[in-house]
Amino acid sequence: MSKASKNHHYVPRAQLRHFSIDKQEKRVWVFDKENGRAWPSAIAGAGSENNFNTVELDTGRWNFEDLFNDVDARSAAVVRQVVDSRSLGWVQPEDHLALLDLFATQMLRTHLARTSPRSLAEKMRELVRLVGYDPDHDPDMAIPTEATLRIDAVRRFLERGELVAPMARLRPALFAPRQSERFVLSDHPVIVSNAYCYGDAALQSHGVIVFLPLAPDLAAVLICPTIIARHESIERANLPQDRRARMERYRAGFRAGEPITIESSEVENWNRLQVAYSRRYLYGSIDDFDFARVILAENPSLRRVETHVSMGEMGAGPPRRQGMPPGLQLVVQGQHDSCVLAIEEVDEFGEALTVRTDSLALLQQVAADSGELRVELYDDGSLRRGMAAVRVEPIQKPESGWFRVVHRDEGLRELARKTDPIRPTSDGNRDR
Repeated sequence: MSKASKNHHYVPRAQLRHFSIDKQEKRVWVFDKENGRAWPSAIAGAGSENNFNTVELDTGRWNFEDLFNDVDARSAAVVRQVVDSRSLGWVQPEDHLALLDLFATQMLRTHLARTSPRSLAEKMRELVRLVGYDPDHDPDMAIPTEATLRIDAVRRFLERGELVAPMARLRPALFAPRQSERFVLSDHPVIVSNAYCYGDAALQSHGVIVFLPLAPDLAAVLICPTIIARHESIERANLPQDRRARMERYRAGFRAGEPITIESSEVENWNRLQVAYSRRYLYGSIDDFDFARVILAENPSLRRVETHVSMGEMGAGPPRRQGMPPGLQLVVQGQHDSCVLAIEEVDEFGEALTVRTDSLALLQQVAADSGELRVELYDDGSLRRGMAAVRVEPIQKPESGWFRVVHRDEGLRELARKTDPIRPTSDGNRDR
């Protein structure tokens, strides 16, 4: 019987090998965010920790490292072929599933996946103390033990289908940097971002992009279908020539499964997110981490990260969305797509949410959506109002741009009419 392993990788060796210093695939450069130091390390020791996947139970010690063997073997074979062929054109359904399994596993097996629940529990205890409640009197608010965190890590890994399922709707693609540029890897390498200024990092969200570096010159990404649809419909859009050419290039890559060479600013952004998302370590094929040192000098809190989830102050509203255009903007999200309508005017006396836009073609598309819609009205990036299970109704003449957002359910709509503090009467006058 072979001896149980002691050195457990939270970044698989098969993945680190593609970032190796030389063709022997034995070493990789490691950068420590805490002290800014970089050194060449054996891959056998990088991205790992002794007994990381071992838990002390009342019945003894349990080493659950072997749980990852199957997914590591299947994903290693797929990644090797993707890197060698630089294509997704050969991928079969079982290979696609192995790739999704790699993304899900790398979201769950890292340090941050374990430290985040503890950090959130500590923050929640701080918040309830502010209202005079002692969390020590509530067993459900206890700080989770290390054993609890490790057992929970096993449970979430075994239930990773909950992550794979929403990722299955996303379209796989490949990104490549320009020849002089490189991607870096981190100890929490899967990045969930959003292409839309109003989007969030939920896997079900419109505009979501999930990013994982496979090698210094190649990354696998999972792209929201709404992004693909925008690239497929560029012939119908009035776009500047440079933007049209860029979107055509991306569309060709999406269709063929070939690497899409991305702009330098995009490479910088993905590498910046690797710095921000990682707990402590970065990995690369060369000693080129000055960009990370600059980021850390500007934001020292990133030197060691315990969670990506933030909790606002009690009683405070949601934070301002930094990428939202200035002025009033109405975000409309349906089942299959989403958009932003620039709002020129608000009728404070109108039914429900009554507003005017100059984006007439977009308004026509939104009004034609027969499904349930969800809207959020932003004022200079700050959320002003939100409504769910609604529809959009143009009013007056179509060219006026006036419309209202009302409940789809007529009972709820009638109730809202009766409870609005100011509403229009049947003769058009204002009534309180």
